[in-house]
Amino acid sequence: MRYLRFLSLFLALPSLIFAQTMSVPATPTATVVSANAPKIFCAHPNFDFHNVDEGGDIIHLFHIVNRGKSTLIISNVSTSCGCTAAVEDKKEIAPGGRGVIKATYHTKGRPGHATKIITVTSNDPINPAYQMKLDMTVVRDIDIQPDRVYLYNVQHGQAQTASIHIMGKPHLLLKILSAQSTNNTVGVSIVSSDFEKATHRYGATLQVALPATQSIGSFSDTIKVQTSYKNKPELDIDVAGEVVGKFVYSPHSVSFGTRQDNPLTVSFTPQDPQHFTIRKVESLHHLARPEMKKFNYGGGVEQYQVLIYPPKNVPANSDGKDSIQVTTNDVEQGAVTIDVQVAK
Repeated sequence: MRYLRFLSLFLALPSLIFAQTMSVPATPTATVVSANAPKIFCAHPNFDFHNVDEGGDIIHLFHIVNRGKSTLIISNVSTSCGCTAAVEDKKEIAPGGRGVIKATYHTKGRPGHATKIITVTSNDPINPAYQMKLDMTVVRDIDIQPDRVYLYNVQHGQAQTASIHIMGKPHLLLKILSAQSTNNTVGVSIVSSDFEKATHRYGATLQVALPATQSIGSFSDTIKVQTSYKNKPELDIDVAGEVVGKFVYSPHSVSFGTRQDNPLTVSFTPQDPQHFTIRKVESLHHLARPEMKKFNYGGGVEQYQVLIYPPKNVPANSDGKDSIQVTTNDVEQGAVTIDVQVAK
């Protein structure tokens, strides 16, 4: 029996040692360090401006406190895009002292809801990158979607249309009185009067139409919209685009800096490479030197590039401008020009 009691005690001994080991309290070193360290605190780290009008800057002051037992040193204040922030008064805050972080949000050109994070970097070991937050919804007097119309890569002979949605402020009646283009490149019509029930906003939808008769090349126009708003009686909406033919080339212009000897390349991409040919390239002002390169990919398919070399010396009486004329077999684009600018 004595032997059995001894054996039971021997087997239980590791468990007793393990239990005592687990019950030993953790070292208080980290707690002591934290207790003597600076500690940043903000009673209201999140602020919501709710709805604000677009145009000006909105500003909020975050009041911070050093709840630690040593000096809080702020080394940096950073923000997300569209917002700026800085220490308003002091970067070193004594224990129990207070400081101010000034945050500014730039509303112009930023309609809609936004959340911005302000990060304060300091010597607080617990929160070295302390974060605060701003929320706001920027409301335009008149919201235009899209506020610019782009009509690129439109095939010659084909019409193209785009829609513009114009909405006013919530609970404020907006009427579109008229809409017309400045130089009649595009046509404009008011296709509907709109009302958003969820936001209680009034507005209208416009249709912009580029005719199939528009010539090949880049174009631009401006749509003038008359509204019923006294503070926004007229709106300007820019339109830009390009009509392309059976081949495109890029870039349309090149420029050379001083001491630049290497040529610049203009690439030609036809819809039907098998039946496209560049017949001649020439400098109209005899300043730059063009050279045509033809690549044969087999099966009768050829691709073209035009290399443009700068002159070794620009004459004293020259403005550095030249034009490279490229003659092709295309009926619609029998000749195209590449503008050249050479720095003197």
